[in-house]
Amino acid sequence: MQLQQPYVMTSSSQRIRRKSSRRYIIFCLSFLLALLIIGTFIALFVIYFIRYRNNRSTLLSYPNFICNNHPCGCPKSDNIKSFISKIVGGQEASPYIYPWLVTLTDRYRTDPFCAGFIISSNVILTAAHCLNDRNSNQVEILTKIHDLRDFNGDRYDIEQWIIHPEYRIDDSMHLNDIALIKIKKTFSKDLQPCCLPKTQSNNYPQAKTEAVLSGWGKISVKPNTRNSPVLQHVVMPIVDHKNIKCRQSITDTHRQLCAGYDNLSIDACSGDSGAPLLVVEHDDNQGYFVAAGIVSYGNKQCDASISSGVYTRISFYLDWIYKNLNYL
Repeated sequence: MQLQQPYVMTSSSQRIRRKSSRRYIIFCLSFLLALLIIGTFIALFVIYFIRYRNNRSTLLSYPNFICNNHPCGCPKSDNIKSFISKIVGGQEASPYIYPWLVTLTDRYRTDPFCAGFIISSNVILTAAHCLNDRNSNQVEILTKIHDLRDFNGDRYDIEQWIIHPEYRIDDSMHLNDIALIKIKKTFSKDLQPCCLPKTQSNNYPQAKTEAVLSGWGKISVKPNTRNSPVLQHVVMPIVDHKNIKCRQSITDTHRQLCAGYDNLSIDACSGDSGAPLLVVEHDDNQGYFVAAGIVSYGNKQCDASISSGVYTRISFYLDWIYKNLNYL
């Protein structure tokens, strides 16, 4: 009986086997690399889609409501359209849409250094810092304004103003930033006051409430940029005072409030100070604007996604406002 010899692999067979193994390994690595590349592209697409969708969803539309017979807060517009806009980079408002909005200018000029808004037949509200180190004889109130390059509105002289007695500046943060201005004659009848909050409160309006801001301030923070000649406006959410972007910006949560988007470079800018931050209230099946805040200050980039824009909370100061209206 002949014994079977054990199988011995030749050198040629070994080379073929090694080449096959290398090909297999290269194929597997190439396949894994291709999967990794495809997976990376899919992940980037998903991240972009989610971020884009979130950005789109955070943009608020202009409030749509009917206001016919309310004594205050009715915008002058037959067709209020939804829009996406910002003061910096801006969206033009409809002409004369806010009949309470005024500008503060140096005498005989039209370019404003601040804004304000009518609250009675001869009184406006504005920010205290707008009047700091100024003389009432050198300032005029302009109304019926849209395009400052073609001003055909009215000018009003100032009789007196009252700055909040506790107004102060602390490290560029303004507190009690509110003032009343009385003009020497009454505003024309085709103008209308903005509504004030109904009751004194330390937390009106609530966080996430939609708010409208308007003004002729700068639309860019680039050097030598001038104020916008045409009225701009924007819709922004009220920011919770517990939000870090708000907490790092304000001094007193009762007297101040924040507004702005978390991830969009939208904000008031230099020249918008004193303008009202408007929210919508409803009464008897119609809506109307209420001035919830006064533009006070923000960061130098005019970007609320860095730190929230800060506004004087009007509901906190109602007693002070009405008390001093009796003295004006």
